[in-house]
Amino acid sequence: MTALIVTAIAVIIFIFIASGIWYAFKKETINFKLSENTITVRQPEHGRPAPLKILHLSDFHLRPDEKGKKLFEFIKILSLETFDLIFITGDMIEKDEYREMLSRCVKNLSAKNGIYAVYGAHDYYNKKPSEFLKNMFKKKESYSRGNDISALTEKLSETGIKVLQNESIVIENTAGYEKIEIIGLDDPIINKTDLKKAFSSIFKNSADINIINFAKENLKDSFSPDGKAAKRTEAHKKVEAHKKAEAYKKAFTVSRTKIHDIKNPGILRIALVHTPDSHALVNLSLNSVDLIFCGHTHGGQVRIPGYGAIISGANIKTKYASGLFYFKEFVLQISRGLGEGRFSKFRVFCSPEAIITRVVMK
Repeated sequence: MTALIVTAIAVIIFIFIASGIWYAFKKETINFKLSENTITVRQPEHGRPAPLKILHLSDFHLRPDEKGKKLFEFIKILSLETFDLIFITGDMIEKDEYREMLSRCVKNLSAKNGIYAVYGAHDYYNKKPSEFLKNMFKKKESYSRGNDISALTEKLSETGIKVLQNESIVIENTAGYEKIEIIGLDDPIINKTDLKKAFSSIFKNSADINIINFAKENLKDSFSPDGKAAKRTEAHKKVEAHKKAEAYKKAFTVSRTKIHDIKNPGILRIALVHTPDSHALVNLSLNSVDLIFCGHTHGGQVRIPGYGAIISGANIKTKYASGLFYFKEFVLQISRGLGEGRFSKFRVFCSPEAIITRVVMK
């Protein structure tokens, strides 16, 4: 009897584990959701622009496997809808040979005011398995196998998608706005972000672009006999650290209302960046960006019901791994994305998503 009980328990455990693996690797990864968000904005005494309907896509990690085929069909269905804007926030493919498949996948997408994309690390690099493992413990800024990013940009352009590589575009007199400014940043996680370049067509004077350098200070302590130079260096470090802390605190102060006051009346300033790096987000807020769209996190990939993501995979608090967040300075939307990296093809309570976001005026 004891042997039968032990065998029964072993069988139950095996079935439970096998079911969990099937769910995480086969079921949840193709459980595509179409999420819907509403962002409410306000601009006192400056008219009431019409609602904007935006499709936010991210992290295809498109491959010619069974998941890729399912994703292909899902995006094909989305192409039947009409949108004012479509944003794609990076990691579309991982290898050059998938460019043609990506082109076929997105060719039927259309938006009244254009489709805009930014790149992620996987668009730039074809990571080796060893690099993927090392990257789990220490973030790398570059990898040994670079993809042909120029060819990818050209292929996307042929399908009507404008890739913004540290650049911006201005759409004038649309939906009741004087201007909709879209700023696209290259991926900060691989150190490709250039804020000065990205904002160069937004600000007439480059001196008006506000940037805090969050990199570790490499100030050399220069010692003098009386120690004054060393004290000045230390004082400078403290001032810089305080300035960074205050900017971070101001940017990530949560708004008590679900309403965002547009910074520049008549102008809606939007930023796209693949990785929701907190330092990049602070600098975007310093330059009066209203809405920020990101991807990269995959929602943490593993989420615990009632708790949320275990990790964010980025330099941002885990509670912001995915969702819509109102801060006093800006509104942040982070997508769970549609795919997974080829070395981590699983999801747990974290279904892939596309997001329809409506921007409405209060």
